[in-house]
This record gives sequence, C-alpha cells and structure tokens, in this order.
Amino acid sequence: MKAILRAAITVAVSSLSLFAAVSYAGQPDFEKAFQGKDGCFLLYDMKSRRTVVEYNKKRCGERFFACSTFKIPLALMAFDQDILRDENALVKWDGVKHEIDAWNRDQTPKSWLKYSAVWVSQWITPQLGMDKIKRYLKDFRYGNQDMSGGLTQAWLSSTLKISAAEQIRFLERFWMGKLPVSARAVDLVKTSMDMEKSASGAVLHGKTGSGFIGDRNDPVGQRVGWFIGHLARGNEEYIFATNYTGKATSEPAGYAARGITKIVLSELGLF
Repeated sequence: MKAILRAAITVAVSSLSLFAAVSYAGQPDFEKAFQGKDGCFLLYDMKSRRTVVEYNKKRCGERFFACSTFKIPLALMAFDQDILRDENALVKWDGVKHEIDAWNRDQTPKSWLKYSAVWVSQWITPQLGMDKIKRYLKDFRYGNQDMSGGLTQAWLSSTLKISAAEQIRFLERFWMGKLPVSARAVDLVKTSMDMEKSASGAVLHGKTGSGFIGDRNDPVGQRVGWFIGHLARGNEEYIFATNYTGKATSEPAGYAARGITKIVLSELGLF
C-alpha cells in the first residue's frame, strides 16, 4: 500500500502548503478543507519516523492554547497516580449544571475525553497539585509548560500553550510508550480515547480541543480549534495534528478541526 501511496515526489504547491518528499493517493485541497480559516496540518509517519505531510509550516511552529488536547497528558498523569483507577472509573457529578448537557452526569475516562468535560479535569488537577503537574509537563516536554494561569484554568485559553509540531513530538513519545509514566497508564489512555473506524478499516484515535481568543462571549469572536491523534491502517501508523483559528460557528472549534482532519486524511487515501 505504501509503495503505491509513495510513488512520486511532490513539490511545494504554494507558500503555505508542502509535502515532504512523498505523495499519497491524492493531494488535499487544504484551502478548501480549511474554508478560509488560518490553520495548519501535520502528518507524521511512525514507521519512517518523519513528517510526510505539512501544511502551513510557519503556523505549525507557533504555540496556541492547549485547550482540551491537554486532557491526554492529564489523563496520563491521573492514571499514573491512580487518581483514575481504570477505564471504567466513575467520577461522580456534583450536580452543578453546565451548558453542555453531556457534562451533567457521572463521567468515566472515556466520556470525559469524548465530551471534553472540563469539570472532570478541574477535579483531577487539584489532586495532582501544581508541583507534580509541572514535573510531569517538564518530563513530557509539553509546550511552554506554563501553568501560571492556575490549577483549574491554565489550559483553558490561558497560559498553557503548545504548537502543532510539539503535539506531534509528544504524541509520538506517548504512542511509543516513551513517556515517564507506567505502561498501564499509556494503555488506559489509548483505550479511553475516542475511536472511529472508517469503511476501509482505518482506525482513528483522536482528541479535540476548543478555545477562544479575546471575549469568549463574543458570538463572532475568534476561536481556536484542535484535533490531534493517531491513525492506524493495516501495518501503517501515523500521528497527526490539525490546528486553526477562525470566527465562531454553531459547532465547537474542535469539532470543526476534526472534520477538516477527516477530509484531509480521506483525500490522502488514508481514511
């Protein structure tokens, strides 16, 4: 399959779009996929250990709010410290009503990650404590490692930032079991991450992230969207990161980033 996909060298197609010395079944129309949003996309081949598709290289190196993509390293910490015992651990809802209905109930690690229930993250972080979180972030080499925004807010369009390129490096170490956490914690996070399977048999594990720039209550304000994760297809394995900023729409920015990612992966013939 890879021999077919990598049959030709493709050169830069614009100042913003670059394929790294390989081409796949198709060439995505990134401008159409992003629909005018300022965004970037990275695809990393875990077999060859190199970035094989890169769109908007400059932006891929810029840090943006981690948003709910922070739940991946936070889940690793929580499982590693037995704050969450396993994938079926029940976190009791405290009865406080939230604007997202899926948050207003007891949660498990799977539902926490799937629905990005912020209150679960805010239940975990005080139990870890600032010193321990900072130590993990340093060991993970996670973005700017800046938790000055507070134990319950730093990743929420505040101080903790990470670039798409740094997401890729973190995800590679996570997926290969090279982070300083237990192998059990790694396996439990993978099991808990939202999964989708394509008609062709490709398996996608991913995490969305939605944030804002400026006034979060501005209905047409700028939003930050993330979708990062892992794609397996036969004996092929990839890590990807999509990030964008754009005006608010009716769907969360992270969901839009997920949609963009699936379009690009489909046009590459991978999903």
